[in-house]
Amino acid sequence: MKILTLLLLVGMTGTTSLGYAQGKSQNIFVKDSLNKDSIYQLQEVVIQTSLVKRKVDRFVQSVPTGLNKDGVELLQQAPGVWLSDERISINGSSGTKVYVDNREIRLTGELLIEYLHSLKSDDIARVEVIPMSGADKDANAQGGAIHIIMRRRMEKGLQGNLSMNTSFASSLQSYQPSGSLNFHSGKWDLYGFASGTLIPQNKGDLYTTREYINGEKDFSSRTLMKQPSRYGTVRTGAVYTMDDSNSVGVEFEYVRRGFISPSQSYSSLFVGPTEMESQGIYRQKEMYNMYSGTANYVHKLDQEGSVLKLVADYISKDSRGNNQYRVIQQIGALDKDTVYRSHSDVTYQIATADFSWKQQLNKKSFLQLGMKYTYIGMKDDALYEGREPDESWKPNVEYGYELDYGENIGALYGTYSLDMKRGAIHLGLRGEYTQTSNDTEQQTRKYWDWFPHMDGSFYFDEVRKWMLIGQYGRYIERPAFTALNPNRIQTSDYSYLIGNPTLRPTYINKFSMTLVYNFRYTLTVGGNLHRDLIREFGKEDAVNSDISYVINENHNRENHWFVAVSAPWQPVTWLNLNANLIGVRQDIRMYKESDYMSHYLYFANANATFNLPKDYSVEGQFNGASRLFSGNSGIEPHHTFNLHLRKKWNDGRCVATLGIDNIFDRRNSYFSNVPSYDSMSHFALASKGRLLKLTFTWNFKQGSKSRAVTVEKQSSSERNRLEGSK
Repeated sequence: MKILTLLLLVGMTGTTSLGYAQGKSQNIFVKDSLNKDSIYQLQEVVIQTSLVKRKVDRFVQSVPTGLNKDGVELLQQAPGVWLSDERISINGSSGTKVYVDNREIRLTGELLIEYLHSLKSDDIARVEVIPMSGADKDANAQGGAIHIIMRRRMEKGLQGNLSMNTSFASSLQSYQPSGSLNFHSGKWDLYGFASGTLIPQNKGDLYTTREYINGEKDFSSRTLMKQPSRYGTVRTGAVYTMDDSNSVGVEFEYVRRGFISPSQSYSSLFVGPTEMESQGIYRQKEMYNMYSGTANYVHKLDQEGSVLKLVADYISKDSRGNNQYRVIQQIGALDKDTVYRSHSDVTYQIATADFSWKQQLNKKSFLQLGMKYTYIGMKDDALYEGREPDESWKPNVEYGYELDYGENIGALYGTYSLDMKRGAIHLGLRGEYTQTSNDTEQQTRKYWDWFPHMDGSFYFDEVRKWMLIGQYGRYIERPAFTALNPNRIQTSDYSYLIGNPTLRPTYINKFSMTLVYNFRYTLTVGGNLHRDLIREFGKEDAVNSDISYVINENHNRENHWFVAVSAPWQPVTWLNLNANLIGVRQDIRMYKESDYMSHYLYFANANATFNLPKDYSVEGQFNGASRLFSGNSGIEPHHTFNLHLRKKWNDGRCVATLGIDNIFDRRNSYFSNVPSYDSMSHFALASKGRLLKLTFTWNFKQGSKSRAVTVEKQSSSERNRLEGSK
């Protein structure tokens, strides 16, 4: 069930460091190659280095060998990265992408976390954190990116991992197996990955009350639901390196998801002395299959980094839904029994082609030019039928619909980067021409947009211990397909969800200024200015004001002014602390003629990792947020605590984790204010409550370790819009 969500886009930069080393003073003797008899003595040479370096547009965290950490542990110490079991973000900014060797990892939630647990630090060369994506990325990549670069090994070998994650609660059973393989031999690199999620039991409870303005009515509703589901992903690919300058790669992926969500709702509405009771029995069934293929060609122009790339993607997703509803109403002595059903067929297609040329001008500067074309198509048909007294089914044309929607996006982009002694600059400009067509409504829209991007850094000292970093970027956020889909989903007799095919894209101007001290402590101030921000909005039904619904709308303006602090600290070798705090002033103007409404928000994320003897570790995590606002709706404050115990064996090849998430079993609460009444909902789902978790991962290899070469993709942003349509 989709419940009201609020995504505050607060994109900032931050930095931390795995370590800062200072070598001992010593005498170094250098022999002069021009005069064999001359020897010079250099006194008091001090070497200082940091494992985190700031480049013009990103933080680069080098990973030394022998750390005995996994991917999650590295990201918890990466610059500005916020990590929880549900998502990964850069300073709380939504939409962050995760890449491994330029391949987007399209897993979400716990599956993504467990995949990262399977990566070993000895196999990772560096982690790159990009708070604001540059002009070479799609204009809707506004959440930044995290790149994990694997070490390159040319020897023949096989390596992989197997992992199993289980979660239990009184009304939850969840099993998540996964595995991966990488093989290198000669000029060939082969890889594969498979994961699945089986949730045979996942119960939930939604309780809603209303306070009517005139005080003449009283309402309460309770919905009991089950959300079992099945989800599986299989991915395989190959890279053939023809010579030192040319390589070609292909990748295929198949994803399948299915769920059946039965629920029962009980509602009571008092209008004066009259009581209206109703019971709803709902059965919502959905299944989708997604197929994707990727091919790329890479030609190196020189040994300094100049390269030509051609990348092409194709994705096809088909979704089928069959829902049944039965509503039994009792108004005084009258009984009414209503039965109806719906069937939906949705097909999505995405095709992209990207060509880029990067020319390394010298060791400290490069120029990049490129072009990209993207096609996105969606066909959606839904049929609603009501059962007549004679048991026949009659179409309900009021609810049925057809949607034939398409997007064609052409882009040209260029970037220039220069690294200097006391600073660096990165300039980029992207132009996108977009044509959208709604053939059902005979509507076509064409527009051209410019998306500039600028990064600048100033170093106060030569070792870059003190830095000042400024960033600016303009982005677009196109609506997810679920937000466009006008499918009506009933959540109770008095509430439903519905999409909005008339949504406009959101435009975002993001800027920030960051002061970095001692490589690791950061203070950031900035703003994210939104136009036509897409928000979920609660409304009254036009026919019956006692029925409410949630729909996505464009808000005229919403501005976020923020201050962020990142403070990692390692007081002793066995303790790592990391805290990220954000304060936001949120200014909302829902409609052009409305006044601004202001709210003050905060977000907090803190981790403490205790490294114990015999490869044990204990990790505690806190995530907190204040009350959040979205138009006339919002989310009440929410705070969770997690505690995990981890044990490693065989030099980290085997890892087991036992943990408790959401120790205090905090549930989500939502509020909505419409003209006739204020409503409050309390939602509890077993998979989001207090959980006992057990995870086991086995990393194996045969022969020499293989190089983890993978195929680069270019359709990541559009794929996220598909993921929003699950």
